[in-house]
Amino acid sequence: MKKCIIILLALFFIIGCGALPGYPITTFYVKNNSDTPINFNASVLKRSSTGPFEMSNAFTVQPKDSVLARQVGYKKDSENPQKWFSQFNIFPVDGVTIHDPNKPENWIKGSDAKGRVIYTFTIAQ
Repeated sequence: MKKCIIILLALFFIIGCGALPGYPITTFYVKNNSDTPINFNASVLKRSSTGPFEMSNAFTVQPKDSVLARQVGYKKDSENPQKWFSQFNIFPVDGVTIHDPNKPENWIKGSDAKGRVIYTFTIAQ
């Protein structure tokens, strides 16, 4: 009986640490191909012991550069990158065409050197 309890505790520890497969790390980048810096706010839903809450971060994407907007572990069958942000507000810039982050075709799927999924949203051309 004591051995079963130890095995169960070890199993719960492994599950709690996220060591089991099925929830790979996925990264979301925002890329700026324009010659002007672009600012945006991205919000995500977080969960805590008091319940879910929305957390927002402000970003600036420098010209010809990209920023990491989010990195998360989720199930492999979740293929809608635009839905991993509860809000995505882009501040307009004169003379720059801004793409819509709510359209799934604007998120390009790729992978890094370790084979993890990466989504890149090109905010402007």
